Amino acid sequence: MTRQKKEIIKKIDDLEQWIAADEELGCGFAPAGAYDGMYQEIYQLQEELAHLQHYTTLEDMLYDTRGCENSGCPW
Repeated sequence: MTRQKKEIIKKIDDLEQWIAADEELGCGFAPAGAYDGMYQEIYQLQEELAHLQHYTTLEDMLYDTRGCENSGCPW
């Protein structure tokens, strides 16, 4: 895995952990749309990661079933 991919994955994890911690500490009382900007940034980072992994779209990356033959996936 390239350094760029690792950095993108780390940024995504950091953003998701920050949102989870904020929801936990705030008891889920964030105003509507408080995390929209962060979720948009996560989506953009995921799209960039998909392109670096040679997928045409993020959805292609997320729904790729290669490697699931022996994992017990129902599909």
